[in-house]
Amino acid sequence: MTHYLFFDVDGTLIPFGKDLPADTLQAVRQAREKGSRLFLATGRSPAELDPRLAAISFDGGVYSGGARAFVEGKDIYASYFSRQDLDFFIEESQRHGWRILLQCDSQSYYAGDFCDLLFSYFYRYIGKPVSIANLTKLDSLFSVENVTKLILLTPEGDMERAHEIFDARFDVLNNTVGVPSSLMSEVCQKNVNKGRAMLEVLRYYNAGRESSIAFGDGANDYEIIQMAGLGIAMGNADESLKQLASYVTADCDDDGIGKALRHFGVI
Repeated sequence: MTHYLFFDVDGTLIPFGKDLPADTLQAVRQAREKGSRLFLATGRSPAELDPRLAAISFDGGVYSGGARAFVEGKDIYASYFSRQDLDFFIEESQRHGWRILLQCDSQSYYAGDFCDLLFSYFYRYIGKPVSIANLTKLDSLFSVENVTKLILLTPEGDMERAHEIFDARFDVLNNTVGVPSSLMSEVCQKNVNKGRAMLEVLRYYNAGRESSIAFGDGANDYEIIQMAGLGIAMGNADESLKQLASYVTADCDDDGIGKALRHFGVI
């Protein structure tokens, strides 16, 4: 049976603040050599990918928390925020002094001091910046279209207030890059997630869910871990994700991916 392997990036393939581990790279390459198909399953857009991932030959991926899916260079799935929802999000964020990022396929857009604030968080809580490509500053965000995901920063620590305003309309998730949840969240469209996009990839190949293996560590991995034939949580994953997983492996910087692939006979 061909295995379809889906990998989250931050905290799964690449440890926070560290390089892509050599043992992880070797294990993933071995899986490909043995016939597995490899896919990213990330909250990042295609334009925001860490350049270190180029060392791995992926067959495609699920991006922007599940709003986009590409297979072998083909665009197979897309879901975008409505204009009404975007305007509501921007207006409420501006009213409360929150900073936001609008994620699109080829660029991500921000206004004001969003990037300064974000990278100050990275230095404070991770110790070094997380690489994010193709960030563009605009005077106004109201003209941006085809938005797949949002990032919300609440510098006063009032994320609970943001949940009160946004939860009924959006899926507001704890960030997956190591910043306190009171300061930063990922905002997705309702019922748009990595698991749903993974099913689109499997449908493209006429493959069953039992052939899929998903690796993850954070809040935006819940659905894909539940929906995959085998959902594997990293040792450094959220405790709530570990409870959902079929199997818990070692930390991402302790050959967690390789150990799981060997345990289940993929390599």
